[in-house]
Amino acid sequence: MTPPRPNPSASANAPGGVSAPSPPSPPRSGIARSRLAEQNRTAIVTGILCIVLIIALMQLWLLTATMNAFLGGDHAVVWPALGASIVCLLLNLGLLRYLYLLERP
Repeated sequence: MTPPRPNPSASANAPGGVSAPSPPSPPRSGIARSRLAEQNRTAIVTGILCIVLIIALMQLWLLTATMNAFLGGDHAVVWPALGASIVCLLLNLGLLRYLYLLERP
């Protein structure tokens, strides 16, 4: 039995003639690929839900602070707070649209 011959291109690229291990190849089967895609989708949805929760808490704090200032006689904060609340609403609607686009095949 003859020993396998070394690959000259691999030994030329690596120092000392030792080749580096190749990176792992991506899964080839459809089942493993769909499981990986499902895990990625779950991570994306979890991240979006966390962002939506933070934005919703910000809106609640904004409503509380605005009502406190308004009832205290400071009427100048109402319109900027309304603008900030609309921006938060638009961010949440954009994230919801992204979720719907993510679920499309």
